Amino acid sequence: MRPLRAFHSAVAMYTWLPVRKHDWADRDFPDGLLAFPWLGAVLGAAVGLLGWGAAAASGSRFLGALMAVGTVAYATGAMHLDGTADVADALGSRKPAEQARAIMKQSDIGPMGVASLLVVLLLEVASLGVAPPGTWPVLMALGMAAGRVVPLAATLPGRGEEPAPGTLSSLVAGKVGAAGLWISRGAVLAAGGALTWWLLGWPVAACWSGVVAVAWLLAACWQRHLLRRLGRLNGDCYGSLIELTQLAVWLGIALTVNLIGVA
Repeated sequence: MRPLRAFHSAVAMYTWLPVRKHDWADRDFPDGLLAFPWLGAVLGAAVGLLGWGAAAASGSRFLGALMAVGTVAYATGAMHLDGTADVADALGSRKPAEQARAIMKQSDIGPMGVASLLVVLLLEVASLGVAPPGTWPVLMALGMAAGRVVPLAATLPGRGEEPAPGTLSSLVAGKVGAAGLWISRGAVLAAGGALTWWLLGWPVAACWSGVVAVAWLLAACWQRHLLRRLGRLNGDCYGSLIELTQLAVWLGIALTVNLIGVA
């Protein structure tokens, strides 16, 4: 894997950021997925700085958190939020797997999708608002990197039926491997833990690393439920896994900031 090309592929596939196009090779898709957590870390840190600045300038944590979450949604084309809404509509329909997957392909959003979007966005903004704005660059980078590790687990062989031909999920399914998943998990925990320890101290680093581990466990449970209910995972399922894991990290951190004395 060429790291710079892989990162470039991740930016081109998973954001709306303007980047120079390159000729796509089959390997670019799984390589881009491996670089996805690091794209999340960079984007999260940048957006966290933006939110911190907005909160400092306005004196409002709510405004800063709202700008940060909104910027993430815009930069990513809201694709993970869209997947979250589509999955909510599919599961809420209580239809058999094939019909539920057909619902996910529809362009409109039903009441379950709308309600899910509102709850997710409100919880994300509220979670950031609880934490001190000075921690947002680290907090957002950690949550977004952790969320973007989860699709690596979803692409391992034996994860339900074969993806539909021609889809992004079909281009990455079975091409990353367990080694890539565990290396990415370890690297995110090590890098996030080291940065948090350096900036905020070891108690915070230990707590936040534990929050990430719990979020990954919850994501594994959610993935298992999606497979049992829908038969296979598609791009919408990946988006749901990413968004809910990211939220779980931020929410878990928000629930512990007072316990560990983050100021």
